[in-house]
Amino acid sequence: MRSVVVDSGFLIGLFDEKDPLHARCREFLRDYRGRFLTTEAVLTESLALLAVRQQLRCLDWMGDAAQAGLLIVDRMPIDFRAVEKLARKYADQPMDFADASVVLLATRTGVKEILTADQRDFSVYWLGARTRFIDVLREI
Repeated sequence: MRSVVVDSGFLIGLFDEKDPLHARCREFLRDYRGRFLTTEAVLTESLALLAVRQQLRCLDWMGDAAQAGLLIVDRMPIDFRAVEKLARKYADQPMDFADASVVLLATRTGVKEILTADQRDFSVYWLGARTRFIDVLREI
């Protein structure tokens, strides 16, 4: 089954009607048939940035998607050394904890397609020696 990595920008865009990416996020969700992969750091960041009403809609969607097996939240123990190494490598960005968790998840799973609003950051991050993220929302 096809998979895509989800960053907080997608979730915020999906549930915040005033977000510039709202229409693109809704369009992607309408047409996509596959799984969503993300991390607890991304979910925490997303929910913290949404209004309460938006949080409730997001939680409802995540519950339905998880129950259907379409939302996979990474449960691997956090490799803090790897996060630190990435934060140092991209210190000129700077890379936040949620972004580092996404890079580690994508590297481990081999999924390079990402849903994000952070085009500038994720166009710089590497997933290995010769692989970069593919920004799916940019292509819509």
